Amino acid sequence: MNTAVERQNGATLIDALERRFTCKRYDPNGHVSDEDFSTILEAGRLSPSSFGFEPWKFLVIESDELLGKILDCCWGAKKNADRTVVILARRGVDAQSPWAHQISGHVHGLSPEDERARLATFEEFQRSDLHVLESDRALFDWAGKQTYIALANMLTAAALLGVDATPVEGYDADALNELLVKEGAFDPGEWGVSVLAQFGVHDPSHRAHPKLRRPIEEVVEHVR
Repeated sequence: MNTAVERQNGATLIDALERRFTCKRYDPNGHVSDEDFSTILEAGRLSPSSFGFEPWKFLVIESDELLGKILDCCWGAKKNADRTVVILARRGVDAQSPWAHQISGHVHGLSPEDERARLATFEEFQRSDLHVLESDRALFDWAGKQTYIALANMLTAAALLGVDATPVEGYDADALNELLVKEGAFDPGEWGVSVLAQFGVHDPSHRAHPKLRRPIEEVVEHVR
């Protein structure tokens, strides 16, 4: 049974999500504290992923020069956000990949025997259930789906902390990947850009519109 404190926490969560909005204009003087930003990043790190393989990496952009170049590639990104994070998806995460072996053995601590069994299940899952082994793009898109779980948790954490945020899909994929590879941010054989997230304080002139969502009766259907 839920305690009064747990029910209050639930109400606080819903209230934060009701108030959350996608920030379109940031206050250039607004600042997200290191503590709050660390909490947001930790919410992403602790996110669930398929088989626990965490096929993501978070690039925190601290160079103003690089940020300016990134903004040139991202029509959906906003100027003056205090923090910008580029979320990468791991390429080639299949049962034979070094990544799957590293996570299974070094992070999950599986024995060689248990690792072989788990990776066999993983391969069958990817091959027969999801059919993502049919192309590199399908496999990358599968990893990209995992990054959106981390993104959602980061946005929710920001809302609970009262930090404004903007998820960013609006970017030129070829140009942004090329830029970050040229800058030495990642190996294109191992990673690719999935999505971005920005955090800051909204401009005082920027007011959130009323929350417009379909009613719960249209969104949720109980199948009995």
